[in-house]
Amino acid sequence: MRIAIVAPDLPDEVIPTFPALTDASRARPGLKISVLTGPQAAPWFRRHPAVDEVIVFDLERLPGSRWTPSGWHTRRAWKQLLQAHPQLNEAQFVVDAFGRPATLAAARRLPVKSVGIARPSKGKMPARQPYDSQYPVPEDLHRIQAVRVLLAAVLEYSLHDLNPDYGLNIEAEPVVTDLLLDVRGLPFDESGRELIRRRLDETGVVIDDVEQHPPADPAEFQRRLTQSRYVLAGNNLTGWFAAALGIPGVCVCDDDEAQYRGVISTRRSRQKLINVDKRPMNQPEIVVESIIQVITRGEAPIELPTDDIGEAGQTHEADQAPADVATNGSRAQ
Repeated sequence: MRIAIVAPDLPDEVIPTFPALTDASRARPGLKISVLTGPQAAPWFRRHPAVDEVIVFDLERLPGSRWTPSGWHTRRAWKQLLQAHPQLNEAQFVVDAFGRPATLAAARRLPVKSVGIARPSKGKMPARQPYDSQYPVPEDLHRIQAVRVLLAAVLEYSLHDLNPDYGLNIEAEPVVTDLLLDVRGLPFDESGRELIRRRLDETGVVIDDVEQHPPADPAEFQRRLTQSRYVLAGNNLTGWFAAALGIPGVCVCDDDEAQYRGVISTRRSRQKLINVDKRPMNQPEIVVESIIQVITRGEAPIELPTDDIGEAGQTHEADQAPADVATNGSRAQ
């Protein structure tokens, strides 16, 4: 049996789909999965052992008008794609778990049964039926579980374990870095990001800065993550990859975001990466001082502003900082 999955060219969206792919491959031995996505997301999908092939195509070209020169070129390129990959025509289903205009257009153009997620509003199914079949998924269901439920419904198997298994091959690496830092996903402005860098530099924490030194490929990214004692990231690719690999640290989320979209760690090391989405704990001053206390085992001096946040923070002993983060950070279930 073969299914096709259409996915946007967004690396941040790839790893949350991995547990669903692991579930499907275990529930349906011999299942073959083709993923149709763009060039940025493609190398990340190739890391999952259940993916049989990854086909690269610029899906963003598909929603445009067919009656223009660019539309003619897109239609020709699409026909060439199907000719080069006849297995797409043999798939039983094309699955769109994202519902974006580009993925919807791709799902509707493949000559197989299309399925997607329907988000009921006030208990009613959407009037629009863009796919051949839609499966209702509650709006407040976490996005990892939504994709898992969708594939389980399509392939007709039951989910017995809600703890995600990302299916990644994790090799032990010697620890060489105190903290892998990715400020790109942190919900802070530039001043907040520079505050974090300054404080880490002042306390002598050895940093692997992803923004300043981007990994060349997913393999290098995994190696650098597993060589780090902790990670500080936002709700982006770095946060998800660290959670999947079981790297401890902090994922800083927007206010009240963690319950539905925050990272979820592996069953091997559940919740080593903690989501923090409550004020003041998800503010840059508290985040950086807490992670410094963890790394330095409470030996570094605490620097907090003299406003209400600072006064509240100064009442805590240094060795209590990690517990404060864990207590106040929302954990995605």
